[in-house]
Amino acid sequence: MMDLSIVILHHGSPHEVTRNLTALKAAWLPEKTEVFVVNNGREGANAEIPFEKNLKFDLRFYEIPNKGYPNGNNFGFKMAKGKFLCILNPDVRVEKNTFKVLLDYLKEHKKVGIVAPRLQYPSGTYQDNYRNYPRLFDLIVKRTGWLRNLFGKRMRRYLMWDKDVQESEAVDWLTGAFQIFTRKCWDLVGPNEELYFLFMSDVDICRTAWERGFEVHFVGDTQAGHNEGRLSAGGFSKIFKSKVMRIHIVDAFKYYWKWKLKRLPKRSPSASRYG
Repeated sequence: MMDLSIVILHHGSPHEVTRNLTALKAAWLPEKTEVFVVNNGREGANAEIPFEKNLKFDLRFYEIPNKGYPNGNNFGFKMAKGKFLCILNPDVRVEKNTFKVLLDYLKEHKKVGIVAPRLQYPSGTYQDNYRNYPRLFDLIVKRTGWLRNLFGKRMRRYLMWDKDVQESEAVDWLTGAFQIFTRKCWDLVGPNEELYFLFMSDVDICRTAWERGFEVHFVGDTQAGHNEGRLSAGGFSKIFKSKVMRIHIVDAFKYYWKWKLKRLPKRSPSASRYG
């Protein structure tokens, strides 16, 4: 059995994947690690990624049709044999001990099924990759400048602006740029919900984990770099101009329709803090 399985799903972005793999080569990894590079974008993009022999991990490449972000990660996890399974976006750069700290944390905290580290932008600021459960209005406010100013208190709660990023703690959900699952958790809460195309599957699977007795933790003791500006960012007018934004709105409505009659998981942080 493998110790760690990593899925890097990209949409025709070989240069980002190359930098991602370069960071993995320099990082601590368990002795038995496998990496699946899955391209669901421009055909042939994987051929542009330099292939090196004698890597310390087993590396495999796949090209698949684009049936959405959850589908692509599920494709990789179907082949994964690891005790731990990782979704790692191509624009994330792990540091030397990122995986060691995260896997040690999971081994020490038996109730935890999903973890993620701090994610730092090139500017030095930290991404809010930890969140409270969103209400539909939160998603609208988040991408509308004047509403963000008007409903600052609401955004502070949803995006956890007062959180200490050095502190490890339970959170409602972690964004899908970087997530690690225990095998036990994945087998009981996976696969990712393919009802969605690009967004909300990260919220959904973390909520499902809480529903089924697993905790979701942000680990502030380690970090990785992240070059992304979240695809969901932007102004309200962008909804009408951007295909990505329209997909986000559709995926959000699917999420709220799925969970509309269900209470928040009793053990999740929002349920205890806000009722």
